[in-house]
Amino acid sequence: MFWKNKTTRIRKDNSILAIVIIFTGFLFWFKDLYPQNPLVDDIFDFFGMMLILEGNLLRMAARGHKKQVPRWSLVTTGPYSLVRNPMYLGSFEIGSGFVFIVWPWWGWPLFAALFFWRFNRQMKKEEASFSKQESQEYLEYCKKTPRMFPKLNKVFKVKARDIINLDEALSTKETRSLWAWLLGAFVLESFQQWVVLGQVDFRQTIIIFMASGIVFMIGFISYYRAGK
Repeated sequence: MFWKNKTTRIRKDNSILAIVIIFTGFLFWFKDLYPQNPLVDDIFDFFGMMLILEGNLLRMAARGHKKQVPRWSLVTTGPYSLVRNPMYLGSFEIGSGFVFIVWPWWGWPLFAALFFWRFNRQMKKEEASFSKQESQEYLEYCKKTPRMFPKLNKVFKVKARDIINLDEALSTKETRSLWAWLLGAFVLESFQQWVVLGQVDFRQTIIIFMASGIVFMIGFISYYRAGK
């Protein structure tokens, strides 16, 4: 039953993703919805790519950390010490990044509403199932750990190394997803430029994405070393 439900959920999510991509391409033809200034577009691309990188890193860290814990054990360390559902948070950040890259900026509230409509109920179902199986420890964990968005004061108090283990993060298949997300963002952004701006500047897009990646790496390394 578990695998059947999981397969059904994956099919639904893939269908929703396909619809969103088609909707995104449809939006491109309404040029007035988008900023006509290439500089403004570059700024949104820059921050959008930062969100994609951060979200994917979080998913990598969460999946990698969970692999190190005995199966069916309650995971309360690593990314799971900040939020109960770091994988969903990572997906939300990736989706938000794509919105800022290829949607009108004011489309983000629509994306957020759609995301929570689809996944908040799913998270509640999963947690209800866990509550029946786990001990009092799980209930206490739920009381002190937010479902999806971490408390900012805790984010800056904990050490980065206690949240993200790079060896664990790089041991998962999520590393392949990173390249898929980057390629998808590049293709959609190029298509948007062609439709909305009437020209495609591959070089500029690569420069913006690389600059975003470099800034993200510098920020992450600084944060990571500060936690020594």
